[in-house]
Amino acid sequence: MSCKNYRFLNLTERERMTSASDSRADLAGPFRLCTRVFRNAKAARIAAALLILPMQATLSPAHALEGFTVGTASVGSTPHILGTAMQQVFSEKFPDGRFEVAVTGGSIENSRMMRRGEAELGIASVTGSAMRNAWHGRNLEAGEEPFKEIRTLMGFVHIVGHLIARPGAGIEDFEDIKGKRVGLGSSIRTSALHEPFWRSQGVEWIDDVEEVPLGSQDRYRFLAEGRVDAALAWTVGTKLAAIIEEYASANEAVWAKTDKAALEEAGFTVFAFEPGSLPGLDFVNHGPSLTMSALTTTDEFPDEAAYEIVKTLHENMEQVVLLLPAVQAAIENPAIFTSPSDPFPYHPGAIRYWKEVGLWDSE
Repeated sequence: MSCKNYRFLNLTERERMTSASDSRADLAGPFRLCTRVFRNAKAARIAAALLILPMQATLSPAHALEGFTVGTASVGSTPHILGTAMQQVFSEKFPDGRFEVAVTGGSIENSRMMRRGEAELGIASVTGSAMRNAWHGRNLEAGEEPFKEIRTLMGFVHIVGHLIARPGAGIEDFEDIKGKRVGLGSSIRTSALHEPFWRSQGVEWIDDVEEVPLGSQDRYRFLAEGRVDAALAWTVGTKLAAIIEEYASANEAVWAKTDKAALEEAGFTVFAFEPGSLPGLDFVNHGPSLTMSALTTTDEFPDEAAYEIVKTLHENMEQVVLLLPAVQAAIENPAIFTSPSDPFPYHPGAIRYWKEVGLWDSE
């Protein structure tokens, strides 16, 4: 799918170009996002000759959301759960639309999909090291341009880092993981999100541990089977991710103790975890905010569609909470929705909505 201009067709041309699979869409309205009509580059080029409305054409809310694809991460991860919740909200509010959730490798892959026109939206760890590097053009593939077109729509949650170990692995303090087999993310960029955290605790994973790249589901299965000694873990705010909670319900969880002062010295926002707040935790532990998980798009996405997406999600956050309880923190502290996402700026369509509801303080 490639249609970077995001222009709109009139009814006659829409009927002519819409595939049979889209026949259920409401044909009474005059406009339709071409990103959902044309499934390949050839069709998009044909459409370019048929576009009759100016770029600044205004969409009514009823026609702004005929569909989207949102890139997430591995199944069971926080981004995937969040994308699934989004799909449910929009499918209910716009029953004629087509809303798709893509299982991906995470933030960078989602950004690449949006650049290629394969997705309109992506869940991204916008303040994490991998995305910051992508903005500046570092650690990218040969010939790949910096991802300066990415724009934030809304923040959701802070992802807090932990390390969970199996009983008998000899891991008590964080530094005890040196020389151990550790299940990390399925890509080096995913793992890099945790690098500053690990370094603050005196550990370099490339040099100090045996890295075992695993997706979320395999990571805890390997831990339960004793095939790794420890695995990176996370909470969404102070709430344990569901996939880790499932592991801890059937297995004894051992949490590596962190050095709070070292975390603060490294500049992290630090979350405290009291005994009993995590399964098996019998001491006060601390975890760093690794990044803010946010909904993103590109600078070419229409303002009106961006506005409607943010508005719909914000007005239906209670439904999102049913699948991802950690989002309750944003409902209780709405400033999270517009948390700074530097270096990535917010989309102007999103800014317009956040200003209307009094949640935008930045100039």
